[in-house]
Amino acid sequence: MINAESCQENYLTKLSNGPVSISSNSTRDQEGNAYFLPHDLLCAAFASCLNMTVRMVLDRKGLKYDKVVTNVDVNREKEDSSVFMYHIEIIGDIDESTKEAVITKSMNCPVRKTLSKNISFQPMR
Repeated sequence: MINAESCQENYLTKLSNGPVSISSNSTRDQEGNAYFLPHDLLCAAFASCLNMTVRMVLDRKGLKYDKVVTNVDVNREKEDSSVFMYHIEIIGDIDESTKEAVITKSMNCPVRKTLSKNISFQPMR
C-alpha cells in the first residue's frame, strides 16, 4: 500500500510504502522540478517492471548482458484513451533476433497486464 501525505509546500506530496519515501508535485512550473509528477510515477511503474522482466527473461535464458534501459511515456491527448509508448534497449553481446524475442516475452510484465485490464476504483474499507 502507498501512503500519500501533504507537505507544507503547495501540492508537494510525500509518498511512502513504509521503508521508502519519495516526493511528487503537481506540475513542473510550481517548483516541482525536483519531484516526480503523478504521471511520471505511473510511467515509472511500467518502466521498472519492463526492465526487471527483461532481465529475468535474460537470466532464465542464461544470456549475459551489460545493461537494460527502458523508456516509457504516456500520451493522454485523446479524451477516451491513453497510449503508453515504450522503448527497450538490451546492451550486450546478444544478437538482434534474440533481443527481439526477449523483448516480446517482456510484454508479460505484471504492470502491463494490470494496465491492460478494465480498471475500476473503489474506496478502501
